[in-house]
Amino acid sequence: MTETDDTNGIAPEPEPRTSMEVSSRSPDSYERLASPSLRAAWLLRTCAIASVASTVLGALIVPGLRGLASDAVITKWELISAGLAYAMGLLLAGLLLTGAFDLSRTRKVGLVPRALLFLGAPGVLAMLVPAFARALTPIGSLILACATLLVVTGGAISGLRAPHTRALAAAQLVLAFAGLCRLLAWVIATVLADSVRAYTVARWFSTGGILTEGLAQMLVVAWLSTRKRMSSSLATAIALLAAFMIVWVAGRADVASPTWQLVLRAGIHGQVTPGGGGPLNALEAFFITASVLLALACTFMRGHVAVVLCALALALLGRGAFDVPLRALAASVAALWTTLAAVDDRAMWRSLKNQV
Repeated sequence: MTETDDTNGIAPEPEPRTSMEVSSRSPDSYERLASPSLRAAWLLRTCAIASVASTVLGALIVPGLRGLASDAVITKWELISAGLAYAMGLLLAGLLLTGAFDLSRTRKVGLVPRALLFLGAPGVLAMLVPAFARALTPIGSLILACATLLVVTGGAISGLRAPHTRALAAAQLVLAFAGLCRLLAWVIATVLADSVRAYTVARWFSTGGILTEGLAQMLVVAWLSTRKRMSSSLATAIALLAAFMIVWVAGRADVASPTWQLVLRAGIHGQVTPGGGGPLNALEAFFITASVLLALACTFMRGHVAVVLCALALALLGRGAFDVPLRALAASVAALWTTLAAVDDRAMWRSLKNQV
């Protein structure tokens, strides 16, 4: 028997459901409220893993092999490195395009960050296509760096407005400043190559870019260390300790050292900015190694929203070196998905739930 109202015998109307009940229980509204960030988590994690592997081989191992290993060994590892680099580039390009499509469908992003993202992303893709075939010209590298700065700045502005992406956005903003410092150093040193004073100014900007990258890594370490899960702090500590040990072992290599140690030393020092002093070079070598290991720790870390951790890993791999095509693409993808995560309510609630 149906319950009726005591006065007129009419069945009472059901209580209206709240917006939270509708968004979390209603099958009809699932497609409308589906989370792009949570849906693409597996692709972001796969891309982050491929990016770490490609960076280790392409930036550290293969350059260190030249002059120390046989031609057959070098050719073999160059082919493997090239395959990983192409896989990294295709995955990042796919994430950039799908992210841009999802961004075009949402109205929660402000006008300024949306304009920066949509102005910069085509420039990054336009410079990426010729970079697969040949090295970019200086003008192409300048366009790539400027376009990436626009994308990273737009993503950071959006990420600062949401609590679960605020630390990620702050790190990206600092890395954008590092990229700006490196860009100014390169422009000044190139345009005013005959001026001693200009060279000194360029050195100051280059040093500022290195130190700013270290500041961004400190922000990442501080954020991960304050998470309530012990695994985050442990993974961060292991990554930093491993980076210190790798740089220390590589720095002690000499002619009597084994081949792997010489390869490690050549690979790391090949990434260091030329012209710096001894302590600055050692510090930059540590930042180079720490960026890869911290990105690896973020990639396999559990208990957090995957889009935030994977975007953090890609931002660390970018290092503010926005004139390098794959690093610029990694930083752009990280910024774009930071924006999508910032306006994604489901990702926010998942992040808050994991902190309890």
